[in-house]
Amino acid sequence: MTKRVRIGMVVFGVVLSLLFGVPSFAASVNIGDTVQFSFAPNHASGFPGGAFLAKDLTSGTSWLSFCLEHNEYITLGANYRIDTIGPDAVGGGVGNSGTPGVLGKTGSSDPISSQTAYLYYRYATGGIPGVSGAGTGAQQQALQNVFWYLENEIFSPPGGALFQQYLAIAQTATEGQHYDVFAVNPNTLAGTRAQSQLVYLPVSVPEAGTLLLFGSGLVGLVGYRRVRRMQ
Repeated sequence: MTKRVRIGMVVFGVVLSLLFGVPSFAASVNIGDTVQFSFAPNHASGFPGGAFLAKDLTSGTSWLSFCLEHNEYITLGANYRIDTIGPDAVGGGVGNSGTPGVLGKTGSSDPISSQTAYLYYRYATGGIPGVSGAGTGAQQQALQNVFWYLENEIFSPPGGALFQQYLAIAQTATEGQHYDVFAVNPNTLAGTRAQSQLVYLPVSVPEAGTLLLFGSGLVGLVGYRRVRRMQ
């Protein structure tokens, strides 16, 4: 294999890794978008929470989410309009678990705790040991219960090995960090508040066009260096 071919393959591999190495559950969602929710694969029958598949009908993208509130609901398959996206669940919930340094609920604003954000970030980026894709029904149920517990939506932890494992992961979060995790606050088309959902919106992931331009620049630099050597 010639040196030119080897260099070309390395550059091509770098570009591909940048293009396709982004987190699998990173979403594209904006205020005003129309979104539908359904249960994710492997959902535990009879359990009201767990992983949801959120489909953004406006952008054509989808992501796996978890609900933040225990006593608010969404209707599966119905159309919702995204009212706000931010660090707070709006219009529902009863406040987070009171972890030191974490704000409690103020009025209708219920801030996401750093622990909730970190655990969902790990889920969205494939960083929870043993969890693949949406996860099994038992894994989804345990994760949902941890989210509800951290957000003070349930007060008695259900326990179990998976619950304790995921809670331990959440407790390693850095206080005050939110890991590019936000609450999506949907309304019905009639304007009624619905159940808030988690979303991972990394601001540091470059667009594909930017990456292709970067890759082209790498190829150009390789070619320029080769020309310089030949002169």
